[in-house]
Amino acid sequence: MKLFAFLTYVVVEIAAFASLVAWLGFGWGVLAVIAATALGVLMLRRTASGVLRDLGEALDGQRSAGPALMDTAILAAAVFLLAVPGVVSTAAGLLLLVKPVRAVVRPAVAYVGAKRVASFVEESGLVTVLAGQPRGYGTVVDGAVVPPAGPGTGPRPGYRELPPA
Repeated sequence: MKLFAFLTYVVVEIAAFASLVAWLGFGWGVLAVIAATALGVLMLRRTASGVLRDLGEALDGQRSAGPALMDTAILAAAVFLLAVPGVVSTAAGLLLLVKPVRAVVRPAVAYVGAKRVASFVEESGLVTVLAGQPRGYGTVVDGAVVPPAGPGTGPRPGYRELPPA
């Protein structure tokens, strides 16, 4: 599957560059790719400073950290796409540096990140919550779980149950 994805990427990038060369000529095509990468680096500098400012405000408690953290992940993807040679990857990296595009992509990044964290937690056994049912609270006697009685049963205060994966 990874080989198929890589070969698809190579074919798409070659086709895009061939189209650019057919439209502008080889020299201008190469110059356009270099100029787009340079523009990306300049945009990256400005965007990164804004994201770092947002992270600082989140650390100070002035705003929510979620959007700033998602913007950091999107920024990392943009850096990767700008570093990978090719017309399509450079264009995608440039798009991810534009603030309205990041706002549109942010929910997808949050969804993918939440799924990855949930699968990691489930595989590692760090949290014993499955389908909203707390497990691991109580005393084990001969293989049976005896739930604690009284107020405050269930997860410790400050902890939330994970949604079903």
